[in-house]
Amino acid sequence: MKTSANKTPLGERLRQIRSKIVADGEPLLSRDEIEKEIASLRGGLQETDA
Repeated sequence: MKTSANKTPLGERLRQIRSKIVADGEPLLSRDEIEKEIASLRGGLQETDA
């Protein structure tokens, strides 16, 4: 069981960000979408001509 004593400042901040995204009506990304976004930002995702 999680209590407020188990919450880290980073975890709390991430929950706040998520709540704001949901409140703004933005769709949440799936795990695969997050991984693709990270790879794209880091230059690891490349389009191919096939």
